[in-house]
Amino acid sequence: MPILRPAAAWTPMPGALAGVLFLIFTPLHFLLPQAASIALSGVTLALIGGAYIGFAAMATEARIFWIEMMTALGFGLVAVLGIWVHWGFLPLGLALHAGWDYLHHRPGFGAAVPKWYIPFCVIFDLLAAGFLVLLYGLVPLIS
Repeated sequence: MPILRPAAAWTPMPGALAGVLFLIFTPLHFLLPQAASIALSGVTLALIGGAYIGFAAMATEARIFWIEMMTALGFGLVAVLGIWVHWGFLPLGLALHAGWDYLHHRPGFGAAVPKWYIPFCVIFDLLAAGFLVLLYGLVPLIS
């Protein structure tokens, strides 16, 4: 009987994946009215932050679990503020999420996160934050 070996771990190219996702995300905003575009951005931020609920569920320490859960809740709150109060909360939340992801590169910080996820999220978050600032910030100037 042959010895079964585990399949080689597949690691996606995080930069390319983030770029492709960003290219899919961007044109949608030109097809939607501004209120719907802002809502889409808010839902996107909430979903992105919500990924840490899953990472928290895998945590082996209660302290890490609660840190990740509260952080996910915080991103959800920022998303709601971006929809109901001012769109500026959305790029701020995306930039803060990029920073949160980046901190997970440090050994022993937070919940265990797949290595590819961190650069993927940092790249997408920063591209999306910059795009939203340009889109929502320049539209009133151009109109």
